[in-house]
Amino acid sequence: MKKLLCAVLCTATLLSALPVQAASGDQTTIEQVVGALGVITGDENGNLNLSAGVTRAEFAKMLVCASTLKDTVSPAGNASPFRDVPYTHWAASYIKTAVGQGWLTGYLDGSYRPDNNVTTAEAATAVLKLLGYAATDFSGAYPEGQMALYKSLGLGDGISSSATGTMSRQNCMRLFYNLLSVKSKDSEQKYIEKLGYKLDGDGNPDYNDLLQGTMDGPVVVGAEGWQAALGFTPSTVYRNGSVSSADALQAYDVLYYSAERRTVWAYARRVTGTYEKASPNKEAPASVTVAGVEYTVSGSMATAALGTEGGLAIGSNITLLLGKNGEAVMAYPSSDLASDLVGVVTAKGTQEYTSANGASYTSQTITLTAPDGESYTVACNKTGIGVGSLVRVTYDSSGTNVTTLTRSGSVSGKVSASAGRIGNTKVADGADIMDAGDTGGVRIYLSRIDGMTLDSSDVAYAEKNSAGEITTLILNDVTGDQYSYGVVLSASEKSDGMSVSGSYRWLIDGVQTSQSSSSSTLGASSGPARFTMSGNSVQAVRKLEKVKAVAALTAGYVQDGEGERHTIWDHAVVYLLQNNTYSKMDRNELNLADYNVSAYYDKDDAEGGRVRVLIATVRS
Repeated sequence: MKKLLCAVLCTATLLSALPVQAASGDQTTIEQVVGALGVITGDENGNLNLSAGVTRAEFAKMLVCASTLKDTVSPAGNASPFRDVPYTHWAASYIKTAVGQGWLTGYLDGSYRPDNNVTTAEAATAVLKLLGYAATDFSGAYPEGQMALYKSLGLGDGISSSATGTMSRQNCMRLFYNLLSVKSKDSEQKYIEKLGYKLDGDGNPDYNDLLQGTMDGPVVVGAEGWQAALGFTPSTVYRNGSVSSADALQAYDVLYYSAERRTVWAYARRVTGTYEKASPNKEAPASVTVAGVEYTVSGSMATAALGTEGGLAIGSNITLLLGKNGEAVMAYPSSDLASDLVGVVTAKGTQEYTSANGASYTSQTITLTAPDGESYTVACNKTGIGVGSLVRVTYDSSGTNVTTLTRSGSVSGKVSASAGRIGNTKVADGADIMDAGDTGGVRIYLSRIDGMTLDSSDVAYAEKNSAGEITTLILNDVTGDQYSYGVVLSASEKSDGMSVSGSYRWLIDGVQTSQSSSSSTLGASSGPARFTMSGNSVQAVRKLEKVKAVAALTAGYVQDGEGERHTIWDHAVVYLLQNNTYSKMDRNELNLADYNVSAYYDKDDAEGGRVRVLIATVRS
């Protein structure tokens, strides 16, 4: 099943009607330009429905389509980013990406509320983040600072909706049109240039350039090089979503291209694992499951390779080449092409498999979280590999091999997200970064550790390309983002010299649960805490530090009486404490005029810490 790009280009009829200079922003031009980006397109009858409101789900997709990630996000989700957004939700992948990039946020109760209408303030803040602005760039209570900058940059031109008003499709269309002419933060480059398009002779967005041509492909680079695959020399190359060059194109890269614009979009994503299943059947596979993950089969190359005549048997180890939307576009035996998998084990279990000769068997398995943020399940009968282990999975003629990795790093120095460096070491564009703890890991981005100084003990594993750039980085419990946070409500621990026992109640992410043990204790005491989880069970508890008297509070940080700032974690939970009972409250409702606020953090910002829990009591 072939997926369409977000950037669906307009027809030749529209092209002929487009003026060379479209700075006036007439409605026809706006519709054509924003439609070309795929941000807002018509329904099956071509109707734009411009008076309709825009939901938070719809706006997440608009953001992705207006970003450099537009060609990398698959419409088909394989994970549920929020409790009210199942993986089957049409916008699950877009919501996951928009929240993961920090453009949008969920609510403190763990929901996203995809059907709620997006407000002007939410839309303005998200678009400012696309331009590179962060919470620290705004002063005062939300959303005054954001709305002031939104207006001063011209993002609000032609939009009359108030900060709390609902954005219509017409307003969103105008917002993204305005965005193209605005310069990114700390850059002279206009946003349309960031997307890979040109300016005209007067320095205005060249919308003709945006609308011309089509994207062909995919083709796979063979051993003879990209020249044979393309037949032309590209002037602009994007690889894995970042600006690159033709010299960076490698064998087995998946290419999409516009010969007319001499532009290439290259993707170097691949996955190796056991070929577990073909759906609906092996004769005509529309999707396949490899290493526990289902991939859509796209195009004749992949259909032929994965089908009955392709020679890749169910139960064999294969390698998929993945296209712009994460779909399988080609497949090979792992003996011809294999991709190692590195990650942190998050679970162990058993699974039924079918061998290459068609026999069924049961194998022990491990599930690991990889730096790309995905979870993979592989067969592993080895003892000594448990939850929290750092492992490498390789494939050869003998099958699947799992080995533990020693947690030792070879990278150190100060992190600069703007320069893309850790010390003197360059971080490759699109590098996969994960912070790993005792029982798992979480994907992060270089911006999360910007300004920190890492020593070698902070780096569990680093993998580099031939140019010496970091392509995969696993940190050794640097940020603490992989843990859960909440409040220990009660803790009772006993020891009589012969035995120990513990009984606990806690709030984690707003959910109250209890846990008891007749053979061990956790050393917990009442109050805000960090929880190390294994499944639904708490394995360890660590008390959080309290910020000295909160003197100032914004959407992004708290400040104590001595002027020290502590950044609030994106997923921090706020509890209202009344009559000894905790209830979750909306962080946007928190203010020092109405509430006494206590903030709790795990460690200082400079060490990667964040404020994880806030507790409010009503001022008397």
